[in-house]
Amino acid sequence: MPAKAIRVREKGLPVRLSVGRAARPLPITTYIPREAAPGLTGPHTLDGKPPRMLLAFLHQHTGIFLFNSRLFATSVATVFSFVMAMALFPPYIAFLRRMRCSSELESQKGDTEPVMPAGLLFMVIIFVTSLVAVRFNSYALSALAVYGFFGIIGGVDDIVKLINKRRLAQGAITKQDYQYKSDGISTSLRLSLYIGISLLVAVAAYKYIPNINGRITVPFFSIERHFPYLPFWVFIPFMALIIASMANGVNFTDGFDTLATVPLITCVTFVGLTAFVSSNSKWCSYLLIPFIPNVEEILPLVGAIIGVLLAFLWFNSPPSSIIMGDSGAIGLGGMVGIMFVFVKAEFYLPVVGFVFLMEFMSDIIQIGWFKMTRKRVFLMAPIHHHFQLSMAKKNPFYNNNKALTRSKITWRFHILSVILLVMGLILFFKVR
Repeated sequence: MPAKAIRVREKGLPVRLSVGRAARPLPITTYIPREAAPGLTGPHTLDGKPPRMLLAFLHQHTGIFLFNSRLFATSVATVFSFVMAMALFPPYIAFLRRMRCSSELESQKGDTEPVMPAGLLFMVIIFVTSLVAVRFNSYALSALAVYGFFGIIGGVDDIVKLINKRRLAQGAITKQDYQYKSDGISTSLRLSLYIGISLLVAVAAYKYIPNINGRITVPFFSIERHFPYLPFWVFIPFMALIIASMANGVNFTDGFDTLATVPLITCVTFVGLTAFVSSNSKWCSYLLIPFIPNVEEILPLVGAIIGVLLAFLWFNSPPSSIIMGDSGAIGLGGMVGIMFVFVKAEFYLPVVGFVFLMEFMSDIIQIGWFKMTRKRVFLMAPIHHHFQLSMAKKNPFYNNNKALTRSKITWRFHILSVILLVMGLILFFKVR
């Protein structure tokens, strides 16, 4: 059934205001989501309300178009979050050390002790940066909602870990009990929360975001040749699975210093580039990819994530001063997962995010195979531990230099992540 539409004129060009789900792009037509249709009042605001971020406020009151640019907003978000993180990390680390906030049993005392969690500071910085640079439309709000909910789950997990360590130090529990409870909250409860929140967000996004409509992009096919539609009862679980799997995958990968950080940066870089191109109808028509209006509003969020992760690398590089913790890994993983859904690149996530998928699947395979056969597929799971033990087994040099072994594995994963980013971009934009 064709979508209903309203036609207006802005700056002499026709603008088609889409209020339906099945609209198809036309050559000189710009589509704006149905919630924006009642009041198109200017480039700085879609609903006639006052601007909801600092750059939009500056654009409204100065008329300088630079403040309305999404690329400029992304640059501001990246630099702002980086500078803010660089300023806040040292006092935050000092505070955590005073509070003895480390889940490591064999950590050093004093100024060299790695503390946790960095993820709680991530949340503060990213949300503050959003107030500066993000125009809060349905895409940005959905991504921040997922980040907030998943970050809270991870934060509770981190806090329970710290409490259990203190109970161990007081003799209230044994070392074996501590290791059994090292995940903080139980795995079953955590998975239930992942799936429940993912389903709720998926349903809300499907209902309120016009372009989240069951259409998916298939690798090696242009949208003119193959642009399949998944019915509601299939698409919602599929979307929830992507969000929950990405949250788990990043959490499993965060085992060595910086190991999860660079793959996260490459994943959000892919999302940012895809969102920027997908928001331009002419580029989409040329590249034969879906046109997704207003998805460029997640670009400043991408910039905020990259900025804070670059600052985190500064302090997490070996020997680390602070580790990400579940609040950072789970929150950012869920957020990146839903961003891939926004840009209709769900089937490209296994390419760009292969490191996370490999870590996640290695753990599932190890547990499942052991329960069935009482044998192990890997020396240890997740798979970065398998590589660590394998290198030590083959070469005694690495057995005596564990830090060097971890560093070598981490750098190889980083190199792989960059190569996968390039492959993902080529597959999405050019290979048909």
